[in-house]
Amino acid sequence: MNSHETEHDLRLQKAYFEAIFDFSPDAVAILDAQDRVVMINQAFTRLFQYTAQEARGAFINDLVARRHMRADAENLSVRALQGFSVEVETRRERKDGTLVDVAITAAPIYIDGVMVAIYASYRDITARKQAEQALRDMDKKYRLIVDHSTDAVFVVQDERVIFWNPMFRNLCGYTDEEIPRLHVAQLLHPKDRDSVLTLHRKRLAGETVPGTYTFRALSKDGRTLWINLNAIAVQWDGKPATINSARDFTREKELEAQLAHAQKMEAVGTLAGGIAHDFNNLLQTIQGYAELLANRADSHDIDRQRLDKIFDAVQRGRELTRNLLTFSRKMEPHLRRLNLNRELAEMQDILSHTLPKMITVRLETAPELPAVHADPSQVAQVIMNLAVNAKDAMPDGGTLTLKTQCLTLPQGHASGLKPGDYVCLSVEDTGTGMPETVRQRIFEPFFTTKPSGSGTGLGLSMVYGIMASHQGTVLCHSVPGQGTRFDCLFPALPEAASEVDSPPRQQAPTAPPAHATVLLVDDEEHLRVSGREMLEFFGHRVLTAADGEEALTIFAQEGSNIDVVLLDLIMPGMGGRKCLEKLLALRPNAKIIVASGFSANDSIQDILMAGAFDFLAKPYSVETLLGKIAEALKAP
Repeated sequence: MNSHETEHDLRLQKAYFEAIFDFSPDAVAILDAQDRVVMINQAFTRLFQYTAQEARGAFINDLVARRHMRADAENLSVRALQGFSVEVETRRERKDGTLVDVAITAAPIYIDGVMVAIYASYRDITARKQAEQALRDMDKKYRLIVDHSTDAVFVVQDERVIFWNPMFRNLCGYTDEEIPRLHVAQLLHPKDRDSVLTLHRKRLAGETVPGTYTFRALSKDGRTLWINLNAIAVQWDGKPATINSARDFTREKELEAQLAHAQKMEAVGTLAGGIAHDFNNLLQTIQGYAELLANRADSHDIDRQRLDKIFDAVQRGRELTRNLLTFSRKMEPHLRRLNLNRELAEMQDILSHTLPKMITVRLETAPELPAVHADPSQVAQVIMNLAVNAKDAMPDGGTLTLKTQCLTLPQGHASGLKPGDYVCLSVEDTGTGMPETVRQRIFEPFFTTKPSGSGTGLGLSMVYGIMASHQGTVLCHSVPGQGTRFDCLFPALPEAASEVDSPPRQQAPTAPPAHATVLLVDDEEHLRVSGREMLEFFGHRVLTAADGEEALTIFAQEGSNIDVVLLDLIMPGMGGRKCLEKLLALRPNAKIIVASGFSANDSIQDILMAGAFDFLAKPYSVETLLGKIAEALKAP
């Protein structure tokens, strides 16, 4: 090769280099061994705003790192001047002071093993960095949305949860350390586990399955949760997974159950009220005839004793119907001054003969116990329900303690009751106790831990309701393996407990009142017959009517001859209320006594406000009836 060809090749290589150098999309600077600029390309001028003349001979960092990141730039220069290749993403400064994101590549240039220059390229990565920042910002926004979502958001892969938000953690109750170690089956209720896992697997396999469905889950503490789930199949880090959004609607389910329970109890209450009304009519007949027999002149002592047993049975029947009517909200509790020590003593005797012999019933009563305002039959029901509950907790026997004490509750007591003096009736057992999760739910209607068919779950809810109706409450304290204590708090009355009311003993009237004409209106024939015989026995003239229409006809015919009307409230056709209005329209000052097996306070007030002279709750005694008639005859 001659010198001409060599020169040509050198010029050609130079042309190649200049073309590559000038047309490179990256900003390129050739630096000498002192880090001064030897030459720059056009891309360098476009990126950093320096001309070739301005840049030549200047230290590179005086151009692109005048005020920002100077130390970082000097460190890179030192490494490059030491012969190391450098690759880094950072920022550099333009001539106008603005910053630009660049990817820097620097490499030494050697001739005969001696470093003579440095090749430095600057690739503008501003757009990429902005895109990355936008993605990070978007990720933060999405994460913010997910973290503050009221739904539990989580990702399931290989049947394990690999991503979750705080709501998921709160919902399931597990910690962030525990969640990744769980198989999803551990989060599902046993009765729904197979169906939910089948849907999950079919979704991952690409089969068409519902995207939204409901099921039951289990929290760490064993609570059952009702979940509404939305799920989609995705690729997560290159593997199949599902993104899930779960909403807890357990509270809604509970409200639905409470509504259904309320509707059911309303229906049961209506039925119970109807039964109690009819039963009271039967008791009225029994009591009426028994009182007629008791007042026969030739009644023997042995007959009188037998009649007393009938009166006692009627009294017990009256208490039973009162409970039914209270349950159906057609009768208020019969409150009177009560000594709880006396009630407990009576219940101890009953329970000692009722509970299994391996259960010992102990009584611990406080002396000088204040009286309370309570319904004795409902107090007995509270004690009996709690005792039965205690019996079930002591299948192998134990001790049942009935206890009373005086308490003074301060302001803000955990019971929620007003501050003041209370009488505490406690029923305590030495049974199995219960965990906190069960204790929190024991007063819920229909909640029971007994096997299916062994209990209704109503006993403790009725205790709670009875205590609430007495302006008190019931509290439960339980320790698993040690036993349970129920504290029933009744507001204390200020007077001494010894001054308590006693139910009146059935006594026959000794002297008949003034004779009167009584119109007896009742759709029950046996009540009309027994009522007529009873009133006629005591010297009254009695007219009877089977319904409201007949009563109006007789009343219109007899006029002022009728002194008193005894009117049944619940009758077919024209009811007692309508009949009352029409009778008063015929004679505004008519003395009308309304009788009914229902005796709710609001109903009584309505009847009296409508113009009735008085009200009688069935079953009533002849003494009570004659007393009401006598009062009516004396009234102006």
